[in-house]
Amino acid sequence: MIFKIIITWFISIIILSKSTIGADEIDSFRSSPEGSVSSIGKSKHSIANNYMVVTADYRATQSAKRILELGGSAIDAAISAQMVLNLVEPQSSGIGGGVFILYYDAYSKTIEAWDGREKAPINYSQDIFLSSDGKKKGFIEAVSGGLAVGVPSLISTVEKVHNKYGKLPWNSLFKDAINYSEEGFIIGKRLEKLIKRAPHLKNQKYAKDYFELDKGGLKAGTLKTNYEFASSLRAIRDDGSKALLKGKLANNILSTVVNHKLNPGRMINEDFNLVNPLLTKPVCSSYRSWKICGMGPPSSGGITVLQILGILNNFDLSNKSLTNTNVWHLFLEASKLAYTDRGYYIADNDFINIPIKELLDPIYLKERSLLIKNNDVIKNPKKGNFKNYKASFLGQDVTSEKSSTTHISIIDGNGNGIALTSSIEFMFGSGLMTSGFLLNNQMTDFSFYPKDKEGNLIANRPEAKKKPRSSMSPTLVFDPSGNLRMVLGSPGGSQIICYVAASLVRMIDLNIRPENVTHFPNICNRGFASFVEKGEKGDILSEELERIGHEIKRKNMTSGLHIIVKDTDGYYHGVADQRREGTATGNN
Repeated sequence: MIFKIIITWFISIIILSKSTIGADEIDSFRSSPEGSVSSIGKSKHSIANNYMVVTADYRATQSAKRILELGGSAIDAAISAQMVLNLVEPQSSGIGGGVFILYYDAYSKTIEAWDGREKAPINYSQDIFLSSDGKKKGFIEAVSGGLAVGVPSLISTVEKVHNKYGKLPWNSLFKDAINYSEEGFIIGKRLEKLIKRAPHLKNQKYAKDYFELDKGGLKAGTLKTNYEFASSLRAIRDDGSKALLKGKLANNILSTVVNHKLNPGRMINEDFNLVNPLLTKPVCSSYRSWKICGMGPPSSGGITVLQILGILNNFDLSNKSLTNTNVWHLFLEASKLAYTDRGYYIADNDFINIPIKELLDPIYLKERSLLIKNNDVIKNPKKGNFKNYKASFLGQDVTSEKSSTTHISIIDGNGNGIALTSSIEFMFGSGLMTSGFLLNNQMTDFSFYPKDKEGNLIANRPEAKKKPRSSMSPTLVFDPSGNLRMVLGSPGGSQIICYVAASLVRMIDLNIRPENVTHFPNICNRGFASFVEKGEKGDILSEELERIGHEIKRKNMTSGLHIIVKDTDGYYHGVADQRREGTATGNN
């Protein structure tokens, strides 16, 4: 075993030595808590004609590849990769959080959407994040401890998908994560940096000790073990989701949440019975000649991406007379309008009537496009109105969704595809750790205020048994003949929607090659301010957009796009965003 550890350590150091960390400044927690690993340079690109895997860490990518080589399906590979990611990328996702999945079955040519979002505890109320004076709590105050934790649903969700589409036995999918937990894994530079930027890890002894905060935090290159996580994985391996929702692990989760001294949670035993991942229908629409499918509510990702593209459908972005500035002016205005609708209309559809059909109606989106002017900007975007829609929730939501999420894109040897986006919400979630893994703070994805300034109820306000709105945007793209041609998604909080939509514009309209898609500055407008990513490439674009009238703000916009594109010759192009530590690999 010692020899194996030495070899693992040596290989990891070689890989880490090839990465460089950009000197990005510390963002405020309300923008992007995760900085980039490198500047906007070259993405990681792989080409193959049999299968393709793209994940956020080379060890997870290799784990998925091993499963595919054994004859596993896309869901088998994704589960194995996700378990490894929980260990090596603990700040972003894991079994203490939730997930959204789009799955394409090549044999039946069906597209399924799986909703694995956590629900608010039974004892939740709409004023849960308000202080005694009626003002909202600070984000770090709300997120630190048990109050923001929902019962984890990731394991239950992937288990259901595996029961339907898995080829390898469930108990064979945990080997790599267990081995890394017991034999050790090398701490990466990104994890080292983020540990130092997480103020809430110190609020619990378990997490404080695990991440060695008294020693200044875990250091890159360190070999780290996690025997408790290995034990938890063995229990899940042997008993499935029951191991997490009943018995020892469930008791550990509950005790950790409710016994936090400064910010105890409202979770009770009955909340574990609420976990029931749903097979739902994806939201799909046409963009140019392509069919784009995304996740429906409680994720706002699918609808809002499709709204942006639906508005842009009314402009010819491939027109050579359009400058780069024209294209991104139109994109900012389209995203501004789409995010405005999102803020009013999208939340958990078990609690409100969401006008999905109306929001995606081409006639409606044509009307919205007429609000966009070539040389002017919309100052005060208004929500769309629908004649036959009676809305009792019309408050405008300004929820600040954080960016600690991961995305897995896989197409297996049989052509099955999976776009899996999972999250524990903020970096390191609630900061609470139990049984070897971190617990989510997904409940802070609710609006802290239940009403807006005018007294209107906000659709995405906290309520018992309700799912908080998400922006996760796992996406599948099909050509006019119905063939799966793209699988993509990204972490990035509420900006995920822009990252995905902009990537589709670049590939479909601007004919940019997959390996070059992430080389351009990220850009987004979430209803008000327009943001362009910091860096030289964004400087020129920002100046030109400001001449039109945009008020441009600059910040680090740390996307983690993981894209698979199948070209006309049948080759898969896997792309991992250079801003994070992802890798792509395939097989011929």
